Amino acid sequence: MAPTALCKQIVIVLLILWLVIIPAYIFAVPVPSPPANTANNGLAVADNDGTLYYLDLTGDIYAGGQENIYRLRPGEARPVTISTDEAWSLTISGKYLYYSNWSDQHHIYRMQFDGTEKTKIGSQPASQLTVVGNWLVYINWRNDNSTPSNTIYKLALDGQSEPQKLCDDQAENLTIAGNWVYYLNASDGYKLYKIKLDGTSRSKIADDQVLFMAVADNTIYYSNYSDNQKLYAISTNGQGRTKLTDDQAGFINVANGFVYFTNTSANHALYRINLNNHNQQLVCDLGIGPQPIILIGNSVYYNRLFFTP
Repeated sequence: MAPTALCKQIVIVLLILWLVIIPAYIFAVPVPSPPANTANNGLAVADNDGTLYYLDLTGDIYAGGQENIYRLRPGEARPVTISTDEAWSLTISGKYLYYSNWSDQHHIYRMQFDGTEKTKIGSQPASQLTVVGNWLVYINWRNDNSTPSNTIYKLALDGQSEPQKLCDDQAENLTIAGNWVYYLNASDGYKLYKIKLDGTSRSKIADDQVLFMAVADNTIYYSNYSDNQKLYAISTNGQGRTKLTDDQAGFINVANGFVYFTNTSANHALYRINLNNHNQQLVCDLGIGPQPIILIGNSVYYNRLFFTP
């Protein structure tokens, strides 16, 4: 049987397990989320008790269906809808779930884990929202040619103070690791940049033009547009620039010793590379275009499917 056909059969079986068996076990313990989930649109997140919050389609997309926010607790067999808001950038702090509310012009909202106490806490449209300590960090996302636009801001979790701009760069692929904000600087040809959370120490990391990136363990993994979108790695201090594969990479995420990427060279299938031995393997080919890659614990959320490679 061809690898692609076998992969599709495996995904069907995994989907059945997801609906019937897996929810009782797969998120039964606290599950970490890598920083690059933010740049992958934050489509799923887990609480400390293993409860999962994620976006999934309600109804037929061709008949006006939309993505709502679902909750799945450990041991439960079926998820429940906690909000009909269409949202991205799910992130958690304390007793609240924060998100960018696409049903209200991408403004920042928060609500309790059961969907109550829903409150708008930011007046700016936000993308790639994440929580760092007592701050929400995000890109002030404006889909126009206004100046300045798509710049990085931080806002107190309670939303009671004015947002603070970190720099004037137009940013994409915001990722936070430690005390640093990493991003692609569209104002400088989509080069890799970093800046501290207090707005100081802004610097360029490399001169490559980049399509997408992920940060983990003081290393940046990126699709090098300057070299035909091949997958590269470089230290966050700009040293040790290395090509990982000649395949073209789209979306990227990294966790548990693997770099996951959508392989433009292979029908946009989902691949991963072992960082210890650099072995590359197909994860799944669904015959679709590139999709954001969300990693939670040992599981992947991809094209509205949860599965463990």
